[in-house]
Amino acid sequence: MAAPLASINTTARMIIAALATWLVPGAGHLLIGDRVRGIAFLVTITLTFWTGVAIGGVKNTVSPVDRTLWFAGQICAGGHSFAALAWASTIPSPYGTDTPAASVIGYGRAEEVSVVYTAIAGMLNILIILDVLVRAEKPLVPVPAKPPGGRPPRRT
Repeated sequence: MAAPLASINTTARMIIAALATWLVPGAGHLLIGDRVRGIAFLVTITLTFWTGVAIGGVKNTVSPVDRTLWFAGQICAGGHSFAALAWASTIPSPYGTDTPAASVIGYGRAEEVSVVYTAIAGMLNILIILDVLVRAEKPLVPVPAKPPGGRPPRRT
């Protein structure tokens, strides 16, 4: 199967692959036909980011107001950070209500670990974007179809 971006010129292919990778880590590799690498990156970044959110809670892990510098790293995870921000906005603030703050907001080491996990996921995604830029710049070579019978010819 040919890569979806095989017929596009090099500059456009690089831009589309980089933007797709920023939005969904690994998507650019999938678009240029590197399925194994794309799936590995998708799973790794997704698990790292959402493990951080699970450790510290979404309400204060991804916060552009309270953690501006950390958020600069987290936003590099693209769609994951937008999803976390949208989810956090649906959770009401515990302050001024009968809800205990500890049930919504993480404190202590768990909070620190969660913020670091999510920022590392974003920083790793920058490396993935650079990788897909280099790979998208090279001409895409179509993968040859398997010969009839599914086996390569025997060497004698």
